[in-house]
Amino acid sequence: MQKFDYLIVGTGLYGSIFAYEMNKKGNKCLVIDKRNHIGGNIYTEEIVSIQKR
Repeated sequence: MQKFDYLIVGTGLYGSIFAYEMNKKGNKCLVIDKRNHIGGNIYTEEIVSIQKR
């Protein structure tokens, strides 16, 4: 069984930065989110059907 120092629910801005900073300090973090990507609402994707002017 793996042991973690932190359980972070949500990979929005705060959760992502917190996990990153704790990892730099040597802590193990388990990060979970319901979305397929990290960054919460700070996420962009290219949509092919939108034309640039």
